[in-house]
Amino acid sequence: MNKKVRTVLNDKNLNEASKILKLHVSNENQMTQLARILAPLLPQTGVLLINGIMGSGKTFLCRNFIQAKQENENIYIEDIPSPTFTLVQTYSFENSELWHCDFYRIKTASELLELGLEEAFENALCLIEWPKGLDNLEIFDVANLEIKTGQNISERELIFFSKSEKWKAFAKKFESIIF
Repeated sequence: MNKKVRTVLNDKNLNEASKILKLHVSNENQMTQLARILAPLLPQTGVLLINGIMGSGKTFLCRNFIQAKQENENIYIEDIPSPTFTLVQTYSFENSELWHCDFYRIKTASELLELGLEEAFENALCLIEWPKGLDNLEIFDVANLEIKTGQNISERELIFFSKSEKWKAFAKKFESIIF
């Protein structure tokens, strides 16, 4: 039986994570390779909240996840635009839909609900950059990924955690990757 994990997003969730996983990435090629390795393990539905400062690689990673999924399903690999101004870009796959969201400009949760996110949270995989506006919304099957910049301009530290069973295979693979 697939048990849903309820998450109300706030700072205390950092302390409740079952296991915090970290991965060091030295350059864009490794970030692309990471996306190719992990894309097949993205769940069909769920929410990946992606945090990091401007320029840390959030959109770059999402773009590579989407293109890797397209490649895996032999779908035409398209240019993946940033959803910075449109807020949401959607992509259809064989058995799922993916929403790539950028909520940098969102101020309140009510603005998000106008986009139809409640339905997306139930029926799609949502990759969400700048998820701050989601605070205190009830969302199921959530994973968190933070991208921190390193001393070298191309270095990144990725920090992943989730309590949801849907993200278990993703987490296991994430933990096994060494560059």
